Amino acid sequence: MKVIYKVISEPTGVVLIRRRKIAKALRWWLRENGFEFKYNYYFGYVQ
Repeated sequence: MKVIYKVISEPTGVVLIRRRKIAKALRWWLRENGFEFKYNYYFGYVQ
């Protein structure tokens, strides 16, 4: 099982990311540029 990070925003749409640091960087970029976003994570099976 792996953690899946889900970020939803206007400029990017729905993005599923497996790496925590990349998800954190995307959220930082969205926040710095004034975009609203929804963030969620869950455990899932990744192949």
